[in-house]
Amino acid sequence: MFKILVVEDELYARESLMKQIREYDTEGQFRIWQASNGKEGEALFKEHQPELVITDIRMPKMDGLELLERIREEDARAQVVIVSAYSDFEYARLALTYGAVDYLLKPVENEALGQCLDKFVQKNRNEKKEALITGQDIVTQFIANSIRKESYSSFVEESMFRKVYHAYQITAVRFHDKKPERQDFLAKIEGIYGSAFWSQFRFLEMDFDIWALVTVPNQGNSFFWRKLCRLLDEKGYPASMGVSEAYTEAGKIRNAFREAREALKYKIYGEGIYFAEKIKKEPPAVYHISKAKETALLEALRNGNEKGTESIICEIFEEIKEQGMVKAECLEMLYSKVTILFYQAIGENREEGEAFERTHTGILRFSSLDEMEHFLLNINKNICRMKMKTGNGNRKEIVDTLTEYAMEHYNQDISLKELAEKVLFMNQDYLSHLFAEKKGISFSVFLRQIRMEHAKELLERENFSVTEVASMTGYNDTSQFIRFFKQETGMTPKKYRTYVREKEMVKDE
Repeated sequence: MFKILVVEDELYARESLMKQIREYDTEGQFRIWQASNGKEGEALFKEHQPELVITDIRMPKMDGLELLERIREEDARAQVVIVSAYSDFEYARLALTYGAVDYLLKPVENEALGQCLDKFVQKNRNEKKEALITGQDIVTQFIANSIRKESYSSFVEESMFRKVYHAYQITAVRFHDKKPERQDFLAKIEGIYGSAFWSQFRFLEMDFDIWALVTVPNQGNSFFWRKLCRLLDEKGYPASMGVSEAYTEAGKIRNAFREAREALKYKIYGEGIYFAEKIKKEPPAVYHISKAKETALLEALRNGNEKGTESIICEIFEEIKEQGMVKAECLEMLYSKVTILFYQAIGENREEGEAFERTHTGILRFSSLDEMEHFLLNINKNICRMKMKTGNGNRKEIVDTLTEYAMEHYNQDISLKELAEKVLFMNQDYLSHLFAEKKGISFSVFLRQIRMEHAKELLERENFSVTEVASMTGYNDTSQFIRFFKQETGMTPKKYRTYVREKEMVKDE
């Protein structure tokens, strides 16, 4: 919603301007006030803080230039457009030097006013987009501080927040795999929601890869979120969302975010949208792992009994699936308990204990119950196999696995972090230290050396372009590939190819 103030002492001219603005406003995005002189205009400006003021120059009590000065003192960001008769043209030009953004000649034509309003709307939308994308506006900062701090208070920021949100709800978004660029994500929302998006939404990037959107609640929000979820999925960005209940108190922002994040945990049952209100009305089932199962699992882990532990874990997940939907906090507790049992099983061996990734995201990291089960079974397998081997032999096997993986997948976008989390289910820092200790170089350097060797072969034998060679050896950024290649060989890929081929020609002669 954009706020406009019209200041004009002539009744007919004022009513004509109001009518023209309303006819332009087909989307209903303007709130308009009118004043019959500069004094009245100043009072209305202070009360409503409009983004655009359209004012006549010659008026009783306070003329347009004086009003312009007062507005500049009050709010330098407000846009002021001067309306003048042809005889006051030079006067209007003077107003531009005082900070007016445009002037219109009387009688004001629809086309000229339309162009002026087009510029105003576009400028304000761009500013709101920028503020929303960078998160630098006051309202966004207030929301972020309220979420992150137990008790946060700022009278000015809270007043600004209340001007935007008479009521609000928070939606927590988490992508299952890759996520889009922020600008693309926000543009998709605007495409569904319309121009009001930029005034009614606030965007924040929170911990654990959660994106939070603060919105004004309305009946169409459920349809909107479902449409956005479907659109993101079609574009290759499957996501789940947790939506809080509606709140009116600014002091409940932290609660609303927690509620949205708790609702988001239900994404473990598949992609989709989970509403806190519905979860409260239809509470899911309760599940707790029995003490007997805890004891049996710990005992089997300590003995390295892989089949026994696997059987217990699978049995636990079968019981959960039989219940339909289980409370997220029960799954969170189960995950914590099983993880603690893993650490208890390997607790006597400090080196083994360091090998496993401690995650603070809990069940938020999983897109499905099957994924959570698979993750725990893999850790279980590694623990049991560790128990059956000597420490040194196992460490060599880990390094060998990393080495083989790098040699087979060098042409893909791989990293030690990804291997630690998705292949070996181990701590990244521990893996990095272990690899460097055994190989004498870091994993990233080792991977780069493999890639450079393959790059040299491609440059020597084939006619691929440098960009193609970069892509075929795992580099999406050609300039980065060229830089690394030069570090490795002392010359650019093109010079290397020329050098090798000239050398072969000399040999043939």
